[in-house]
Amino acid sequence: MTRLTLFSIALMGFFVAYGCSSDGEEPTVKPDPPKQGQNLDPDPDPVVSDSTTAIYRQFFFTGTHNSYSGNLGGMKREGIETQLERGLRFFEFDLFTFHTQKALQTTWAEQVDEFAVLDHMGEPHILSYSKTGASIKIFSLDNGNPQIVYENTGEGLDEVDRKFSILAFQNGLYVFGYEPLDGDLIVYSFNGTSLTPVHSGNIGDTNVNLSTFVFNNTAYATVHAKDDAIYKIIEISFDAGDVALGETRYEQNSVPTNETLYPFEQDNDLYMFRHNVNTVTNFKVESVDTNGNTWTTNGSQTSTSSLLTGTVQASFINGKLFVSSYAANGDVKGSQLIMDNDKPNLVNEYNNESDMLSGAEADMYPSENGYYLFLQKDTSVQLISIAIGELVLGHDAPGDEVDLSVDNPSSIFLEDWITYIANWSNDNPGHEPLFIMTELKEYEQWLADAKWQNIIRLMQEKFGNKLRYHSSNGFHNEDLVDQNKIVDGKTLYFMDENGSKEGGLLGKVVLYIQPNNNITKSEHTNDFQPFATTDGMLQENFLQLRRYRENNKLVSPDWRNPGNYGNDIGAFIDAKDDSYISRIFHMQSASGDGQYDNIRCTDVMFAVSDRPYEGLYTNYVEQQKVKNELEKVVGCD
Repeated sequence: MTRLTLFSIALMGFFVAYGCSSDGEEPTVKPDPPKQGQNLDPDPDPVVSDSTTAIYRQFFFTGTHNSYSGNLGGMKREGIETQLERGLRFFEFDLFTFHTQKALQTTWAEQVDEFAVLDHMGEPHILSYSKTGASIKIFSLDNGNPQIVYENTGEGLDEVDRKFSILAFQNGLYVFGYEPLDGDLIVYSFNGTSLTPVHSGNIGDTNVNLSTFVFNNTAYATVHAKDDAIYKIIEISFDAGDVALGETRYEQNSVPTNETLYPFEQDNDLYMFRHNVNTVTNFKVESVDTNGNTWTTNGSQTSTSSLLTGTVQASFINGKLFVSSYAANGDVKGSQLIMDNDKPNLVNEYNNESDMLSGAEADMYPSENGYYLFLQKDTSVQLISIAIGELVLGHDAPGDEVDLSVDNPSSIFLEDWITYIANWSNDNPGHEPLFIMTELKEYEQWLADAKWQNIIRLMQEKFGNKLRYHSSNGFHNEDLVDQNKIVDGKTLYFMDENGSKEGGLLGKVVLYIQPNNNITKSEHTNDFQPFATTDGMLQENFLQLRRYRENNKLVSPDWRNPGNYGNDIGAFIDAKDDSYISRIFHMQSASGDGQYDNIRCTDVMFAVSDRPYEGLYTNYVEQQKVKNELEKVVGCD
């Protein structure tokens, strides 16, 4: 058989990658490292059906584990720029779906009786109100430093208690300032530098809580009159800049004082999320019939969730109701309330990875990308910006172990890193294929809004026609994916049919998506039915995400012990000097048949290390280079 034919056979199977150990998986059995005096060559004795002496070594790829971590922890990965220039072609990124930023942490010098947070042009602003002098001030935040942009000098307000609700509507931002005891109300418009009164009047009730929301492109105010135990929804009219309270659309009696109601819209229907501070983990969702001028309750469902602890609040923004739970110890849990086939589900969205002020009063406000959490304890205040749906790098938390001191992009957002790699690919056409592995930390956060699809969209935007997808049940069930661009182990990719290196996957980028391994473990997922409905959108999202874990060929057995996960060469190096080397993967079945029957004599090796430029890893790479000789193998003719 000619070398060219052997090349063609070998390269049919060059594609596979590994199940990253950072999600907690370890080999079930690790072979002992060689004993002193024992042959250190890890290759087994050649046998007819064994391919370890075959031509797979022509396709040995090096790369990094936790590719974003640079030289942290004493490792020597360097940055992405160095990794690419030195020939590394496999990159592993751990991803989270949320991001926390401390927009403000300070001691407030003035006596303040009420705070509120405004999101103006995507930037947070702080409103403070002091009853003494009836002083209203608004501050912008310049790198965490409050800068005053408005002060109501000479406005002449009465020195009484006031509260504030913020409404974003029709490209305008409005502040509803009201007096809880007697119901007097002033509505202001805010343009970034001035607070202009556009309405004043009386709500018509006393001892009230007021909030605002938007439904079907109409603004509404909600009024909870606690003395009368009445809850109302009142339409707000906007006419040529004038604002007024209009008709009462909805009224409910016997609403407990300690209960808070949060209207929210989903799929053009109106719902009410109800929570009582006395039954913290319980909640109720009511459906509201909005046909006609008078709205009515149209059924309700009660449920419970461990995500509800401490102070529970909700915020409706861009069609999503986010729920925040703040505990006295500063622990914060975030979730999204989703009606799935008319059944309520609280889906985990956020685990705080930042130190929060403990023992504080907590308030929640909407932002463009999630919500703000404002914490106040005596004179200490903290404003936390929580973005939901971001693709953020990190090992144990967003930003964790991301080295920004080496030649990496200067952010923790995946988009910036993929942009850099895409630019390198454009500058180096015809490069060996790049393999980008995305490990999804947690898993439930990815299910609301099918956030893993954001990875696919980002890659499609940055790489265009270069992008290919690693074969898995997930990609084969993904509407966003061109099925003709899914690569597997049965097709010749690296070379074209003429044996030329101009074809196949040269210059291409192969995307892997690997969910957290807990998604396949029933103890984490209630027997694979984690939601209130087994046939709804969330359940399908769960099953689809699990498909990325099933048959994804990211993991193949140790070729000496097929029942083992991983490879003993990695175990040997781990035992020697604690440097990490990933599993070395082989594109073949143990018996040489099955799904890899076309490539039973071909392996592709991905050696991925925390220390790609030193020690046993580099020695091992050099050994593979020496062995890069085409060899005829018995049984592979």
